[in-house]
Amino acid sequence: MRTEAFSADQLRDDTVAEHAQTKVVVDPLKLESAWRSYSADLSPRHCVANDDGGQVEVRETVLATIVRNSLADCEDGRLNRIRFSVPHTPLRLRIGLSVARGIPIPDCAERVRYRISMAMTRELGGRPEAIDIFVEDIHV
Repeated sequence: MRTEAFSADQLRDDTVAEHAQTKVVVDPLKLESAWRSYSADLSPRHCVANDDGGQVEVRETVLATIVRNSLADCEDGRLNRIRFSVPHTPLRLRIGLSVARGIPIPDCAERVRYRISMAMTRELGGRPEAIDIFVEDIHV
């Protein structure tokens, strides 16, 4: 699909730009692909390993995926949100949960910490310095 415009009032969807007398045609699929790449580069990174060979850094999107997958089948505590420490400081997670009614909150928090810790150790070779849990809701 190609979109063309000759005046400013004809511009649509960030897919077309015009400068002075020059007509510019931009492929929307290429623009979308470039935007996805640019957006991914904006995600903060955290160092998960540092040795003689160099550093291994992962993006917060990777860490969030590991956390989500580790809690996917956990009915006692459902993940609401994940927060991360500032990049280039020791990794610390802040996990927002909804806890099932009737489940002791401290027990649920400990199980959630354990699941996340094991998943991170398995995937990254180490665990965060701390996993802080805050309960936002109770579900049935």
